[in-house]
Amino acid sequence: MGTTGNTPALPLQTVHLAGPEGTRLHFSGPPTAVEGSIPLINEGTEKQKIRSIAVSSDRLLGVARVPLREIPFFARLYGGDQVNVPAVLSLDPQTPPGTYDLEVTVGKRTLHASAHVSELVDLRIDPEEITILAGSGTSYSRTVIIENAGNVPLPLGALSEAPIFDPDDLVTTFLIGLSKGDRKSAESMAKAFLNEWAELKAGTLVAKRNAIVVAPGQKLAIDIEFELPTNLKVLRHYRGDLQFYNANLSIDIYMKAKAGPSSKATKKQEASAHAHD
Repeated sequence: MGTTGNTPALPLQTVHLAGPEGTRLHFSGPPTAVEGSIPLINEGTEKQKIRSIAVSSDRLLGVARVPLREIPFFARLYGGDQVNVPAVLSLDPQTPPGTYDLEVTVGKRTLHASAHVSELVDLRIDPEEITILAGSGTSYSRTVIIENAGNVPLPLGALSEAPIFDPDDLVTTFLIGLSKGDRKSAESMAKAFLNEWAELKAGTLVAKRNAIVVAPGQKLAIDIEFELPTNLKVLRHYRGDLQFYNANLSIDIYMKAKAGPSSKATKKQEASAHAHD
């Protein structure tokens, strides 16, 4: 038995790309969100739904790093409708900046298109916060993980600097300063407050490391040596922030109490005490 009359006929696709001859579509944005619009027309009388659009490109890869062949898409067009529907190309996050040619097909028509991929700077650091329990030393090393999740190489020099502050807020500083001034003299109290305020900036934190260039998609561990100012006060908390492109690394420094007499000094005192016995 033949299939004629037994297999339901597939509905004709009456939705096609719209626009005059020579129309070129344009998409632009960072790799994971290259945005544009698709002009469509339903030349039939029945409602039609479009759930994906065919794409052809020799150079573009999708987020799974395989050739881009279609765009997830949804549009509902009633008979005779003409619409301009937003569409997004989701590309490999490491797609280099530049302009890429592609073709878009809906129904019986194919249009040329350009995807203008913009520069994306996306550096990530783990951990984002570091705590240093500082004693008598002024140099402390830590290891962080650096990842370039963008699409351009990111050079990291060998040196970074950032001011560090006592994180007391302005109100607290104001009250402490006033309490240190002579309450009989407004000038004395004002000077005491300003002196206390000036103490909030404790110096400069220096971060040293090997100079590197982090390639797109690269993830690596780097060692950072933090050098603290020598004038930090004991039993105080200081805070600083180092900026690496869009990433921020916060440093909390807690100054421990000074150590007691050294063991050598203690032994000398004990020996002196025994000599007088």
